[in-house]
Amino acid sequence: MSDAPRMSDHTERFPGAGSLSWRYCGQWRLLTTIGRAIVLETAHPVVGAGVVEFSTYRRHPWRRIEQTLLSLQRLLYQDEADREREAARLRRLHGHIKGVDAQGQAFSGLDPQAQAWVHLTVFDAMVLMCELGGDPLDDERQAELYAEWLLVGRQSGVPASEMPATLEEYRVYFDETVRERLTAGHGVEQLLDALGRLPAPAQLSFVPDAVWSAACSVLGTGIRALVAATLPPSYRERLGERGKVPFGTEAVLSLACRTAAVAGDLLPTRWVYMPLAATYIAAKREAGRGLRRFGARDRSADPAAQLADAFVRILDQTGDGVLSWPDLAALARVFSDRLDLAAVDEEVMYAAFHAWWDELRATADANHDGVVDADEYRVLAEAAPGAAMAALMVRVATAVDRDGDGRIDQADYARLIGSDLASTRRIGWLHAVDTDGDGMVTVEEFAEALRESVLGRARSDTLDYVLGRA
Repeated sequence: MSDAPRMSDHTERFPGAGSLSWRYCGQWRLLTTIGRAIVLETAHPVVGAGVVEFSTYRRHPWRRIEQTLLSLQRLLYQDEADREREAARLRRLHGHIKGVDAQGQAFSGLDPQAQAWVHLTVFDAMVLMCELGGDPLDDERQAELYAEWLLVGRQSGVPASEMPATLEEYRVYFDETVRERLTAGHGVEQLLDALGRLPAPAQLSFVPDAVWSAACSVLGTGIRALVAATLPPSYRERLGERGKVPFGTEAVLSLACRTAAVAGDLLPTRWVYMPLAATYIAAKREAGRGLRRFGARDRSADPAAQLADAFVRILDQTGDGVLSWPDLAALARVFSDRLDLAAVDEEVMYAAFHAWWDELRATADANHDGVVDADEYRVLAEAAPGAAMAALMVRVATAVDRDGDGRIDQADYARLIGSDLASTRRIGWLHAVDTDGDGMVTVEEFAEALRESVLGRARSDTLDYVLGRA
């Protein structure tokens, strides 16, 4: 029997300031290995089936990484009540991911084995991050970090029975899962293809499309090679051509990881750690001794071009050229996440989006093929909006109005687009959406602005930022 430390050998208290989890999970350099975690997650048959059905990778490859890192920070660094709320949000989110795969097997985002695998791939990414960075964790510190990570998993709802109890048992589990359970299916292919043709992230939206496209062919290929270089050799072989690592890639990866590790020792906390992590770390230290506006309506723009742009950038979340329920489910998911909705409000949000999908199928799907293409949506948009669509926009606007006073103020708006965005930009948005000039944006005005944008009659910087970002 192994004498490796079990979770009970370490403190049962949730990891906080000073823990290894706090030290490593929130660092920006986790980006050097988080790609490995996401690929290995997707290689799990249950997760891969969900990716094939509900993925938005083709259009928004950055979003999965961004949401993963944000959720990790919420689960680890926030106070207990906020951690529990995030865990409940994840359970609700994954509860909407279900279906039947190509082999006729039912899958669910709440599958306990898949949940455990996804959670433990992050532990693997942290250990590899340190190893590649030149500051490897010895067995004792790995065991300590692993015990902490089990507690984080239990907090997020992963059954303890699905996670190996010791570090040694975990290592056997990891190797067996990679060797016997993971696949190189369509979900992984879709993810790796997305890494090879990356759209510009929101922070680089100022770069001209032609310039980014030219750089992307080199950048995307390089990122895919670097991610492949982090994967277990046995799994790289299973990927075939997609898993091949060009000569010199591993040297570049090593240099990048070591540079990130050195920078982490020299730079201030706010640069080394992701925003939420840095905020809580700084707050704990202090206890021990702060966008774009909603675009003004451009009535001079070509309506057809504006509608086509809205269809591609906002509505077609999966990037397959048509609208289907996974597209609208993705929109519901993003709004629910950014507004941090309670369970009952999230269910109402999903129901409102599903009602619009039923309306779209009934009124726009002219050829009855179960999806709505761009031409079918254009015909619909040129007519009067349906009741379900109008009700949906009011539902979204009402959710933004958190205090229920019937108006969208700067605090409400900050929840949607991020409180760190300049207040002057939020004031500019208020002037743009305040159509009657009374100095107040009502829920009705906000809903109308959303509706006009979704119908392609106005350009919304807000929707581009929240829904159109990669």
